[in-house]
Amino acid sequence: MLAGIAAWLAKVGIGTIANRLAAAYEAREKAKSDKEKIAADERIKTLQARRDVLIAEAGNRVNGWIRAALAMPVAIILWKVFVYDKALGQWTHGTTDALSPELWHVVMIVIGFYFLADAASNVTRIIKRRGSG
Repeated sequence: MLAGIAAWLAKVGIGTIANRLAAAYEAREKAKSDKEKIAADERIKTLQARRDVLIAEAGNRVNGWIRAALAMPVAIILWKVFVYDKALGQWTHGTTDALSPELWHVVMIVIGFYFLADAASNVTRIIKRRGSG
């Protein structure tokens, strides 16, 4: 299941769309025939529409709350391990039970999502600037 979630994020995530957009722009530049240029333009419009939907959904207040609710347990676990157990461990004698590999996968997916989402928004901003300039 976790592999499926990770594959889905990689398949439809905004970072991948930004990469596909960059490839589509490059294909349009390299197109030799009108047919290839039209196909590239259609691909670009489709990817831009998909990107715009993802950006609009990301700005939705409900999605923000859901993302925060999903990220909060991960933040709590990591805070406890790093701060309470490790940094203050000599005074607190804190210990955390080991997490299963599946839970560590969830932690890594949540952290990866936040780093990829930030990188993807930067890439999208660059692409928008190039498109309007």
